[in-house]
Amino acid sequence: MQPYEVKFEVPFEVLLNLHKSPVEAAADIRRQAAIRYYKTRVLSLGKAAELAEMSRFEFIDYLRFNNEPVFKYSDEELEEIQNDAIVLGQILA
Repeated sequence: MQPYEVKFEVPFEVLLNLHKSPVEAAADIRRQAAIRYYKTRVLSLGKAAELAEMSRFEFIDYLRFNNEPVFKYSDEELEEIQNDAIVLGQILA
């Protein structure tokens, strides 16, 4: 994968309010973007971890640290999982 450099300006006052260095703020912004893209299903867990510059396990811990669910299913997906579990239970019984 070839990386692309994305640059944008952050007002100095914002860095002061964040109490972070430019490097720390950039890392935080990457990680928060990764969370957002993962939550909205734009990126998979693995790709979001790449964006956050973390391993998958580190990103899962980061999600937990930020009170974000690792897995978030829609009502339809939960119903399908439940139905699959019922069928599997009948097969194994």
